[in-house]
Amino acid sequence: MTQPEGAAGTRESATGAIYDLGYQRYDGPRLGRRAAVATLFWASLRAAYALKRSGRAKIVPWGLAALLMAPAGVSVAVAALVPGAPQPFTYDDYLWNTQILLAIFVAAQAPELVSSDQRNRVLSLYFSHALERSDYALAKLGALAAAIFGLTLAPMLVLFIGRVLLAADVVDAFGNELEHLPKVILTPLIYAIPLAALSLAIAAYTPRRAYATGAIIAVFIVTAAIGGILGEAITTGPLGDLSQLLNPMVPIDGTRNWLVGESIPDSPVSETGFPLYLFGLEWLAIALIGTAVVLWRYRRVAA
Repeated sequence: MTQPEGAAGTRESATGAIYDLGYQRYDGPRLGRRAAVATLFWASLRAAYALKRSGRAKIVPWGLAALLMAPAGVSVAVAALVPGAPQPFTYDDYLWNTQILLAIFVAAQAPELVSSDQRNRVLSLYFSHALERSDYALAKLGALAAAIFGLTLAPMLVLFIGRVLLAADVVDAFGNELEHLPKVILTPLIYAIPLAALSLAIAAYTPRRAYATGAIIAVFIVTAAIGGILGEAITTGPLGDLSQLLNPMVPIDGTRNWLVGESIPDSPVSETGFPLYLFGLEWLAIALIGTAVVLWRYRRVAA
């Protein structure tokens, strides 16, 4: 019998090879759970700043960082060119006046840390090793809080260093500014913790980055708008004051005022007349509830 010409050609052209890749069992040190959490934290922190990413990925975080630093540079320039002139920004009002940039940063970078892992279905790879589900959630939360802290600390340090170096007596100026150092360090921390908890609690519930970004932006814009509208409509009575607490930025600034700073004229905190510890309680509620929501999500998310 004769075989079809096509079949013979297929059999003659078929080739194969066996390669000995030398796979061996790993016998080296196993660093364990703590090292896994630290590795995930640092990798997530780099992702928040788009380090080792393409130039396109760096546009948002580094562009926002530049915009956030610009007012500090302007303030230092004014002090250098017009000695004794009133400063446009202070340690107390700087982050309050740049809050929109912080909202955009967390809206853009919180989904970067968590949404892609769900979309690419890689959570099972994380949870199949030393990491617990709670470890993953806390490492991501800590990395985002650290990223916000670094972003907000930088302009505060520019103000601090500029005031020292531009003084006639640098040593005396350093001593005077040193009393403000707790404010310089703790104010960014007061902003970072609840912003990270709130934004990550939203981003963790969708694998679609655009949806998460839109939802986070909506929370800040809508709550601020509702609080402003109700505050204008209800000018007297406690309801008008309570409406200001809808904006998460208000308890954050109120907590800053309570712990390390001074009140900002014409701010919702000073206009409400509430005791400052009330803002601290809401700040704590945002941080704790946001963290609990993130932990709850990753205890039940499909991996």
